[in-house]
Amino acid sequence: MPYSWYVKHRVKRLLENRIIIACLISSDPKGVFNNRRTGEITLLSITASGLVTAVGFNTSASLAAIRAGISGAKQIGLWDRESGELITAAKVFLPHWWEGLGKLADLVAPAVRECLSAAPNPDEEIPILLGVAAPDRPHRMEGLDDRLLDEVEYRLGLKHHPASAVINRGQISTVVGIQQARQLIEENRATYCIVAAVDSFLQQQVVEVYLDRRRILTSSNSNGFIPGEAGSAVLVARTESRSVASIEILGIGFGKEHATIESETPFRAEGLEKAIRHALAEARMDIYDVTYRITDLNGEHYKFKEAAFALMRFEHEPVKKEFQLWHPIECIGDPGAAIGPCVLSCALHAGQKDYGRGEVVLCHFGNDDGERAAVVTRYARGIS
Repeated sequence: MPYSWYVKHRVKRLLENRIIIACLISSDPKGVFNNRRTGEITLLSITASGLVTAVGFNTSASLAAIRAGISGAKQIGLWDRESGELITAAKVFLPHWWEGLGKLADLVAPAVRECLSAAPNPDEEIPILLGVAAPDRPHRMEGLDDRLLDEVEYRLGLKHHPASAVINRGQISTVVGIQQARQLIEENRATYCIVAAVDSFLQQQVVEVYLDRRRILTSSNSNGFIPGEAGSAVLVARTESRSVASIEILGIGFGKEHATIESETPFRAEGLEKAIRHALAEARMDIYDVTYRITDLNGEHYKFKEAAFALMRFEHEPVKKEFQLWHPIECIGDPGAAIGPCVLSCALHAGQKDYGRGEVVLCHFGNDDGERAAVVTRYARGIS
């Protein structure tokens, strides 16, 4: 195709992004996007991460296993009533088997400690924004919103920071946490923030609900996910110095999908498309600038179709381009709300170890209730 065609469509996309930004400005009472246009917006970077997953008890072990494609899924003490078989799940092998808030606190506390260790500030000056399961989760644990954070702080020996909070938005909790961290840093209420998340599907009563909905991978159902659990965290700071390798948060976006996974509404992936467009607009980029994607795809056909449909709504370059789709859930199982920091950790690690497909990464997430979120990141090499 002629080069003029490519230029024409690049200009078209840039104009569309300007329109999206204008719409965001008009509906932005706090002036976040207006600040971006005048160069005053606070740009954030992720400089460190912490993970506790089914393939490793820390970040290094977990990410090395994910990079190698090692799966932590095994048959454990959860069963399918229909077939009488044990189901495959990705369990973190903590010293004891138990359920409840104590287990979740033990999952996420080491991940938060990894981030605290990487921050130069005293621990008590760093707020923790903790993502958990959404309120519509079947058999959701009591105390997630009002007691879990206290349990985590107790295990870490931390005093409660007034800005610390629980974010009960499921898989998009991490993106909401980044948005809140930006506000805290802009208002000089914190220099560093930890955006963490923890979740677990590994309770028999929870598994039974998703089995009844034909949502879990079994010998008789290939259209399902492997239940998992994890604790994860990332350290967020203002983008100022390149002394440490990091990923810059260039843009975030949100959307709402009305054709949810359990609805019969015609599905067009409009919610995810909206989230991606807003993230790209805030980043002042278009889809051509993205080099690969890391997502929360979990094996269910719905999520793969959504990712494909959303991408189809963006015009492609007239030349072939590799556009890989990474989904770490294939190694760690579906950890629910904890997938956010896991995905961002993968983006950081891929840049640090130089096995990524480029510097600009698109990450996107979705909840069962239709909430969608996207993040555009760029790897920044440290200067020693």
